[in-house]
Amino acid sequence: MPASLDAILRPRSLAVIGASSRADSLSGRLLGNLLAGGYTGTVYPINPKATSVGSLACYPNLRALPGPLDLAVVMVPRDAVLPAIDECLAVGVGGLVVITAGFREGGEAGAALERAARARVRAAGVRMVGPNCMGVINTDRDVRMDASFTPAPALPGAVAFASHSGALGVAMLEAARDVGLGFSQFVSLGNSADVDVNDLLEAWERHEATRVIMLYLESLPEPERFLALARRIGRTKPIVVFKGGRTAAGQRAASSHTGALAAGDVAVDALLRQAGVLRAATLEEMFGLALALAGCPSPRGRRVAVVTNAGGPAIAATDALSGQGLAVAALAPATERALREFLPPEAAVADPVDMLPSATPDNFRQAVELVLADDGVDAALTITVTPIVVTPLAIAGGIAAARPPAGKPVLSVFMTAPSFFAEAHSIPGLPPLFRYPEAAVAALAGVVRHAERAAAPATDAEPITMRRSEIVERAVRRGPGYLPPAEAFAVLEEAGIAVAPFRVIAEPAQVAVAAAAVGYPVVLKAFGAALVHKSELGAVALALGDEAALAAALAAMAARLDAAGVRPDGYLVQRQIEDGREAILGITRDPAVGPLVMAGLGGVAVEVWHDVSFRVAPITEADAQAMLAELRGAALLDAFRGRPAGDVAALERALVRLAALAAVHPEIVECDVNPVLVLDAGRGCVAVDARVRIA
Repeated sequence: MPASLDAILRPRSLAVIGASSRADSLSGRLLGNLLAGGYTGTVYPINPKATSVGSLACYPNLRALPGPLDLAVVMVPRDAVLPAIDECLAVGVGGLVVITAGFREGGEAGAALERAARARVRAAGVRMVGPNCMGVINTDRDVRMDASFTPAPALPGAVAFASHSGALGVAMLEAARDVGLGFSQFVSLGNSADVDVNDLLEAWERHEATRVIMLYLESLPEPERFLALARRIGRTKPIVVFKGGRTAAGQRAASSHTGALAAGDVAVDALLRQAGVLRAATLEEMFGLALALAGCPSPRGRRVAVVTNAGGPAIAATDALSGQGLAVAALAPATERALREFLPPEAAVADPVDMLPSATPDNFRQAVELVLADDGVDAALTITVTPIVVTPLAIAGGIAAARPPAGKPVLSVFMTAPSFFAEAHSIPGLPPLFRYPEAAVAALAGVVRHAERAAAPATDAEPITMRRSEIVERAVRRGPGYLPPAEAFAVLEEAGIAVAPFRVIAEPAQVAVAAAAVGYPVVLKAFGAALVHKSELGAVALALGDEAALAAALAAMAARLDAAGVRPDGYLVQRQIEDGREAILGITRDPAVGPLVMAGLGGVAVEVWHDVSFRVAPITEADAQAMLAELRGAALLDAFRGRPAGDVAALERALVRLAALAAVHPEIVECDVNPVLVLDAGRGCVAVDARVRIA
C-alpha cells in the first residue's frame, strides 16, 4: 500500500477533532464505532471544552497530545476546518479525513474553502479524504478501524469499497449485511478534493486482503489515469462499478451522427468498457457481482449445470443463462446414471436437474458434487423453492457440505422467506446467496467475464501516435466551422485512411474535366455551409456513368438548390466505389471524458438501430477489434451467401488511425466518415464522404 495513504487506512493513532460527549451526535457515533469495533490504535478526542468523552481522556488541542498522531478526523463546523487543518499540519499529522460538509457542494464560498484546504495539504505533502464524507473503515485484524458514523458495522471480507455519496455508502454498508457481503476497507470519498478513486485503486492493488474492488461513482476524475489503472488492476482484482447519472439530461445539440449518438452516458460507458471493469446497471446488481466475485473461484468456461427442487425457476434460469451468453451444460450419460441411482423415477436428470420438492439436503449435496465432477460442466447454480419436508436452512447445509472440484464455482438461489438469509450467513462454506435466478445468473456471468479477461494474454501494445496536421492548424487560425471537402479528405489521407479519388470544382463548367480525371462512374455532391445534410436537399447524385448523365444531374441539382434558396460553395466529383459494405467512423468530444471514437455499420444500422460502439481515443488494435465485435450487425462484415468476408482488418486499422487523429487534435470536435466502404478481404476500405468540424 502506498505510504501516502497508510496514515489514513492503517493509522496507529487518530484524533477526532470536534469530539462530542453526546453519543447521538455524529462524532459520538464515530467514537462509538471506533471503540465497539476494537480499534487497535490509540484514540484521542479533541475538544477544548471537555476533559473526557465517555471512557476516553479528552484533549484541548493537538499540541497537548502525549504521543505522535497519524490520522486526524475533522468534525468541526465548516469555518473552523481550515484552522483545524493548519493545526494538524503544524504537529506533523500523517493524514486527514474531513467529515464536515458545506464546501464545493454548498456554493462558491464553500468551493473557495475547499480549494484552500487542498492547497494546504498538498503543499505539506499530506493526503486528505473528503470533505463532505462519512469516514473510513479498515476491517484488517491488526487495524479494526471503523472511523465512520454508519449505524451498523461492516462485515469483514475481501471487497474494498469506495463511494462518492456518503449517505448512499451508509445505506449500502447496511444492505451488504443482508446479503452477507463483507468488506476489507471502505472509503467515503465525499468531494474528493485530494484523495480520489484513482489513489484508492493504487492502494488496493497492493492490499493483500482485498480481492475485489467495488466503486459507486458520480464522476470520473482524471479519466486517462483511471483507464490505465483499471486496465492493469482489473486483470487480477475485478473492479465492479455503479456509475450514477446515466440519463441523457445533459445532452447537447450536435449536427453530426457521432455527436448525437454520443449524448448522455455513452462516453462513461465507453471508458468503463475500455477499462475492462464490470459495470452494474443497478445497486442490487453491484452487490451481486461483488458477492460472487469475492466468493467464487474463476471458472474455466461458460457451461452451467442447474440443480433444483422446482421446474419453473429452473426454466427462468435457463432463459437467463442464454441471455447472459452462458450455456446450459450437457451432462455426460455417466453423470445422468449416477443421479438416477438416488433420485426418484420422476426426477429429471438432464440439465436442469429437477430433483422435485421432496429433495433432501443430501440429495442437493450429492447432485452438486456429481454435476461438478462432470468434465462438461464449468459451474453450478442451485435453486431451492421452500421445501416440503425439511427447512431451507437444512437444504443450505447440504449445499454447503458439497465439495466441488477446484475452479468450479457454485451459486445458490433460495426463493423462500426473507428471514432465511439472516440465518443462512452463519453456515460455513455456503456459496453466495441470491433471491432470484436472474440475479444469480447475472452475477455468474460477471465472474465468467472476469475469468476470461484474466486468462487472455496480456497485451503491452500502445496506441499509435500521430503528428499534428498543418491543415488543421490553418483551419484553427481561420476560426471555427466545417472544413471544406478537400481539406477534410486531406486530413484523413494524412492520417493514413484511404479516400476515394475526387476533385473539387468551383464552377459547373469544370465538372466534365474533373470526372474524366477521377474516372467514371462518378458521384456528384454540392457542398457549402448550408449543406450539412446533403441528401435532404437533393445535393447528391449517384452512379453517373458518362458526361451526359453528369451534365443532366448537375443541372437538376442546381435547380433544386436554387429553389431552396441555397447557393453551394462548389461541387465535389468523386469516383463511385460500387462493391463495398457501408460502415461509419466518427469523432466527438465529451466534456468529462475527452475524445471519443465511434464505429458502426452504415445505412439503417446507424440511422434507425443506432448500432454503434464507442471508445476513448487513442485506442489499440485490440480496442478496435472489440468495438467491431460489439456491433449487433457485425456478421454483415463476414462472408455470407457466397460473398467473401469484408476487409475487417483494414477497417480496424482505419479506426485506430482516426482515434489517433482525435487524440492529437483537440480542436476536432466532430467528425463523420460516412460511409466508409469496406471492400472484400485484402482490398482495404475507402472513405467516400467526410465532415470535420473545428472548434
